[in-house]
Amino acid sequence: MPSRRRGRRQAMLDVPTRSWLHLDTLADASDASLVGPRDSRIQEIRTTVYPWNTIVYLCRDFGGGACSGCSGVLIAPRLVLTAGHCVWSLRHRRAPRSIRVCPGRRDRDTLPYGAIEATATYAPAAFVRGPDRTVADWGLIVLPKAFRGIERFMALHAPDDAEVKRIASHGLVSVAGYPSDRPIGTLWRHAERLKRATNLRLFYTVDTCPGHSGSPIFVGGAQLRIVGVHTAGVLDPEGRSYGCKRDTTLAPLGALNSGIRLTAAMIGAIRKIQSGEPVPESMMRLP
Repeated sequence: MPSRRRGRRQAMLDVPTRSWLHLDTLADASDASLVGPRDSRIQEIRTTVYPWNTIVYLCRDFGGGACSGCSGVLIAPRLVLTAGHCVWSLRHRRAPRSIRVCPGRRDRDTLPYGAIEATATYAPAAFVRGPDRTVADWGLIVLPKAFRGIERFMALHAPDDAEVKRIASHGLVSVAGYPSDRPIGTLWRHAERLKRATNLRLFYTVDTCPGHSGSPIFVGGAQLRIVGVHTAGVLDPEGRSYGCKRDTTLAPLGALNSGIRLTAAMIGAIRKIQSGEPVPESMMRLP
C-alpha cells in the first residue's frame, strides 16, 4: 500500500493497474463524433493480433487520479500517434498530468501488454496556440520503453490526390479505437467509404463516438497503411454527438466524421522526434 505521505500522483502509479483503470471518464469535451444513419461498429476481441495490438487506450490524468479516455496507435516501439486534443486539452487549457498507454486493451480488466506511462508528449504549435486547430489536431506520445511482444506496426503513408481519389472510388477507410459509449476498455472498429478530402483533412461515414479521437485512419489489405488520425464529427441541434448516448438520435444521411490527413511534412516531423533530432519548429514539447 502506498504511504500516506506520498502525493496523489505517486499513489495512482503504485496501485494495481486494475484499480486505476476502473476510474475511466468520458473523453475531452471537444471530442464530437457521430453514429448513423445506423450503427455498424464491430467489437474487436482479438486484441493481441496485429494490427489490433497496436491500437492503444490512453488513460489521461488531469488530477485526482481519474482516467479521461482517448485512443491512439503505436507506430514504433516507443511512439504513439494520436489526436492533438488527446495530449493538449482545450477544456483544461493544458496537457494531462500523466498519460498511461495501454495497447490491445480488450475490456475493463484485460490489458494483455500492461500499461506504460509517457515520458514526453508533442503537438503542433498551431494546435496549442490556434486559431484554426482543425488542421493541426494531431500529437505524439513518447514512451520510456517498448511493450514486450509487439513487434509489427502499420506504416505511415501520405497519399497524394490521385491515391485519395482511388481510395474514395474503390476502397475503404477503417477507424479503430475505444469509444466512450461502449463498455469500458472495449475496442471497436468500422470501415466505410471515404467521401471527400482536402489537403489536410479526410471526411468519411465511419461510425465513431467520443473516445475514438486519436484512432488511426488506415487503408489496405495485406499491407496496412495509416493515412490519417480521427479527430471529429458534428453535433446534433442540442450540442451532443449523434447516436452516442441513449437520449440522442442517429446521425442523418450525409453527415460525416473527419480526421487529419497525413502529409509528408507531418511524417518528417514524426521521424525527427523518433530519431532524437532537434524538435521541428512546427512542434511543441508539452509541459
